Amino acid sequence: MELLSFSAGPYATNCYVVVNEEEGCVGVVDPGLHAAPQIEALLKEKNLRLSDIVLTHGHIDHTRDAGQLAAAHGLPVSLHEADHPMLSDPHGGVSAEAAQLFDTAHMTPIEDLRALGETVELAGLPLEVIHAPGHSPGCVMLRSGTVCFSGDVLFRGSIGRTDLPGSDPDAMMRSLREKVLPLADDVTILPGHGAPSTMAQERRSNPFLLQLG
Repeated sequence: MELLSFSAGPYATNCYVVVNEEEGCVGVVDPGLHAAPQIEALLKEKNLRLSDIVLTHGHIDHTRDAGQLAAAHGLPVSLHEADHPMLSDPHGGVSAEAAQLFDTAHMTPIEDLRALGETVELAGLPLEVIHAPGHSPGCVMLRSGTVCFSGDVLFRGSIGRTDLPGSDPDAMMRSLREKVLPLADDVTILPGHGAPSTMAQERRSNPFLLQLG
């Protein structure tokens, strides 16, 4: 398997792509604005099919092109059920500025939105779903062995904001203590924004983890 990534949209949201050429498929995590054309180009170049679309949470910078990809390939989209209300109206629930930035007027609704369970597959790769609310009620991390897609829970040197509608600072602290800190030092952190890291580095230098003792 091959793991690719690129940033998309005005908030430079990381989109991750798992390529399984042996099974002829591709799985996508968090296709933000303008991610769909890049994914379509990859599928055409490698003559592969899109098999899975998984979202780490419901904020528009992570979900913008999910409906477009799902409609084009007849697929469901998987998201923790606590964040499903964010996608009930793809043109609403965001500020006027965000609506303009993300061109919600031309956003394709997600017709088949499914709840994440304890595990999910991404191009045949089984991932553990770790519910870690705080940034949003339905934030998750997705882990396979020593790789963790941390979404907007954990960044290199920082964490997801907790001053947004639906955010909960206390829940974030619990998630950091109970879900993030137990990750082993050799786990690679692939965040929703910014550069990758490792748990060893974050445990040593991330101020939000250091304050937990």
